[in-house]
Amino acid sequence: MSGLNPIPLEARASAKTPKHKDTAGTCRERATADLLKSVTMITANERLTLERSAASWQVRANLLDRLEDTARARGLSASQGLSA
Repeated sequence: MSGLNPIPLEARASAKTPKHKDTAGTCRERATADLLKSVTMITANERLTLERSAASWQVRANLLDRLEDTARARGLSASQGLSA
């Protein structure tokens, strides 16, 4: 042996970031955050970039709402078809 004492390793949780949920609500939160940030931007280009980003998040939120509505309607019609 070399005379070195091994340092015991402690088990710890990994430093993974929580998975971001892709929901209409989350997209709306991002849109709101971008609009709030755009107010503090100095240049017109920075403001326009954040405003466009906010508009894109809003469009995505609307798309996710429609997808959820369609999935919900399909689930209802499927469950009604099974009970009939």
